[in-house]
Amino acid sequence: MKKITLLFLSLAFSIASFAEIKMPKIFSDNMLLQRHAYVKIWGKADANAKVDVEFAGQQKSAKADAKGNWSLRLDKMPANKNPQEMKISENGKLGKTIKNILVGEVWVAGGQSNMQWSIYHTNEYKNFLARKNRLSIRYFNQNTKSLSLTPAWDCPEDAKWTDIASAEKVGWFSATGLYFAEKLSLELDVPVAIVFTALGASKMICWLPEEKMESLPYLKSEWEKFKTDMATYDYQKAYSKWKEDVAQWEKDAQLAKKQKKPFNTKKPFEPHKHSCLKLMNQTPVYLYNALIAPIANYTLRGVIWYQGESDSYGGTLDNFQYQFDLIVKTWREKFGNPSLHFVYSQLTSFGTGGSWGLTRWKQYLSSKSLKNASVVNIIDLGQADDVHSRDKDLVGERFAKVALEKVYNKKVNGLCPELKSVVYNNDTATIKFNTYGRGIIGKGEPRGFEIRTNGKWQKATASLSGERVIVKSPNAEKIEAVRYLWKNWAKPDVWLFNKDGLPVFSFTDPENLASLR
Repeated sequence: MKKITLLFLSLAFSIASFAEIKMPKIFSDNMLLQRHAYVKIWGKADANAKVDVEFAGQQKSAKADAKGNWSLRLDKMPANKNPQEMKISENGKLGKTIKNILVGEVWVAGGQSNMQWSIYHTNEYKNFLARKNRLSIRYFNQNTKSLSLTPAWDCPEDAKWTDIASAEKVGWFSATGLYFAEKLSLELDVPVAIVFTALGASKMICWLPEEKMESLPYLKSEWEKFKTDMATYDYQKAYSKWKEDVAQWEKDAQLAKKQKKPFNTKKPFEPHKHSCLKLMNQTPVYLYNALIAPIANYTLRGVIWYQGESDSYGGTLDNFQYQFDLIVKTWREKFGNPSLHFVYSQLTSFGTGGSWGLTRWKQYLSSKSLKNASVVNIIDLGQADDVHSRDKDLVGERFAKVALEKVYNKKVNGLCPELKSVVYNNDTATIKFNTYGRGIIGKGEPRGFEIRTNGKWQKATASLSGERVIVKSPNAEKIEAVRYLWKNWAKPDVWLFNKDGLPVFSFTDPENLASLR
């Protein structure tokens, strides 16, 4: 009996001393760590266990707390294209090995469908595949149709890192993210990682934690409405109704095909257990909980953000700049980096939608009110009949050029000309631009300018004089305000570019904000 008792005690001691190390999926094979930074590593072990991490010639130790949580930071490291291993031990026993790790630049890719848009559906996809063997790109993919009622400790179940250079299937990864990473990697000659978090149709309210819902009356109102609706939401009933709707939809589709008649090709939206919204992609808070909370301590250089289409109307547009500024400040707080860089895009040109002229202007203004935040101008790109343009290679390249200029201090001439000043003289307005030394030219006939006279907007005549544009009132009336490319589908009216082919930012005279709409 004593031997049996001692055996059980020995086994119990062994299990308690050498429990399996648990770490979020962001720490797994093929990952990439941020160079030149004190990289944070964290996970779970037994209560009060000693945890050792070995990587790149370093050995760091931490003691788990009473709940088993532990974290530590590695010393700063240079970029390294050679795969390395990380070993994590608990109480002296190896518990986990992470393989094929590179060191370089890490960026989160956030936003909605234009960031999510797959590289397979772009003009340059086949050429990208042909170039992939010389790329040092890593990609952390998540199922972004994931919701969590509370901040999650780990990422969705199937989240994982992919080594792009050796992967066979990358077609469904973010086009903007991959083209951005490709350009950055080649220019900096270091490995680059994309941590994917974007979801189509998502609003900014989706990417904020619950405690920030008190920051703005609009956010508080939307959050309270959602909670009230959820209180009476019957998921099982909604699911049963959906099954009936799908059956009817399939029946109608078959009949329409048989009769060779048009029919609705969109399948009814499947209800979500945790969201009463027909479009679960716009569920507030829960997307943040599921996708951002688990990675919000991962050491990175910055965020690329392509979003705004779903916030370009009504109350959310009225509060657009405040919401975006709040996302930037909140993510910096959660990632523990007050200087975290944000490089984000204005909306492209598109045929229909909300008030995209005003949305672009508010996106531009955020770049002036926030430090380490830079905006990308893509108004000369896009398609009239599809909000998802196929020229994402150009979008990704512009993201990369702005990042190279503003984040890495590289002179690549990636900055677009922007409004500097407007001087009015009765029926004439003289507009000056900041061209960053790259000049300004007009392509084709002058176009794209509007003026306000007697409280109404109308087209205006314009001429280029050096790096100034002279706008005249066609009726010799006094000009009250001037604006440029103030429309959703602006691509045909883009007239002004710099010598590198980059378009001038659309604008309205900031002294006349009351006339924005």
